Amino acid sequence: MPTITGFSRPVGCALIKGGPVGEFVVPGKLKPGDTLLSVEHITDGSPPTRVDRTAEFSIHATKGNTISNTTTNTTGGFLHVLWASTE
Repeated sequence: MPTITGFSRPVGCALIKGGPVGEFVVPGKLKPGDTLLSVEHITDGSPPTRVDRTAEFSIHATKGNTISNTTTNTTGGFLHVLWASTE
């Protein structure tokens, strides 16, 4: 996982398809105990738009590479997920 110069922890990011309320698989090394930095809902258009949905998502407490959303249907869009790792 790449690190940002001067940042003390590895940082991961992924762009995944949105979907209905529920769990989303995130490629990478996301794991319980990591810190979710942001989740942006990106909708295609001219220009594409983004909405910060971080407060609506959490890292799954027992499953690796999984975030959960209990609020917003993001079907038809994409999610940009950014997290800081505990490793």
